[in-house]
This record gives sequence, C-alpha cells and structure tokens, in this order.
Amino acid sequence: MISKLFAVLLMFTPVLATASTIDDIARLEQAKEGADAPAERQPQREASANKAQGAQQQAPTKPVWYHLSDGRRVDVGHWQIVHFVRSDCPYCHRFNPTLKSVSEQTGIGVFVYSFDGKGDAVFPNVMPVNDAILKDFFAELPQATPTDFIINTQSLVTIPLSQGEMGEDALKQRLDESFALAVRLGVL
Repeated sequence: MISKLFAVLLMFTPVLATASTIDDIARLEQAKEGADAPAERQPQREASANKAQGAQQQAPTKPVWYHLSDGRRVDVGHWQIVHFVRSDCPYCHRFNPTLKSVSEQTGIGVFVYSFDGKGDAVFPNVMPVNDAILKDFFAELPQATPTDFIINTQSLVTIPLSQGEMGEDALKQRLDESFALAVRLGVL
C-alpha cells in the first residue's frame, strides 16, 4: 500500500515542479512591469497583474504570429524563451543582447534563470536556479551557460533551443526549427 502511494506521488512530482516554473515566470513578469511603471501606477499594476495571473488561462490573448521559413505562421503568444545564465559568463554577456533583440523582433518573451542568482545590464531581473529547476531542465543536458529552451506557458511543453553563444541568424534558425518541430508534434 505504501509503495503504491509513493509511486503515485512520484508520478505527480514533475507536474508540481513544472508548475513552479510557471509561477516563477509570472513573478518575474510582474517585477518587469513594476520596474517600468511610474511610482504612482505601481500599486495599480500589481493589482492588475495579480488579477491577470488568476485569469491567465481563461483570458483570450491576441495572437503573436511568428513566420516560419516554409511560409507557415504560428501563434507564439503562449510561448516563452527560458534562458539560463551566470553573471560572470563571457558567452552570456555577448549573447544576451542578441537574444534580447530577437525577442523584441519576434514578440517571444524571455524568462531568465541565473546559476549564481545575479543578472546583468541586459537581463537584470533573474530568478535563482534551484534543484527542482535543474531537474526539470537539465536532467539530460550539461549545465552550461547560456542555455535556452522554449516553453509553452499553457501546456508546459518544453523544447531545447540552444546551448552556447550564437549570432542572430543562427538563433532565428533554431527558433524556426523548434517551432516547426512543435507543429509536427501537434503541440502548438
């Protein structure tokens, strides 16, 4: 009986750990909005963000279209890049402006985790990595920086995107390949 209960609990562990990732993303997005808002509007933004977080799955969102190289387009409104860095990583310092530029061009947000808990000038708002996050994202990958994934914030489908520094064209190519894979798998 106890072994069956333990087995059931183990089955739910990945779901619970992944849900914490969504909570982390929501908190970081709230922090970004709060930092950009004038001081007199911050409490209003916080109340709106809390309300929006509660209704996140019910509220329809405006499509954010990403055009694939084969002519298809996909709505990436519920996708986000999860970016892993270290504040002392020279590859991260060179890659972060490229990632931010591609994010702005495509409309795909970036959520940043830091192995040392510190950000940089490009991504100052970060969440520190914990054991659950390491298990979720790096179970089969080396813990290298920078490392990126795309994750669907609704279904929690996660696709590895890149490890290491790369140029803008290479990153766009990887996004194209990753979203084409998501289309083939039917997870978009």
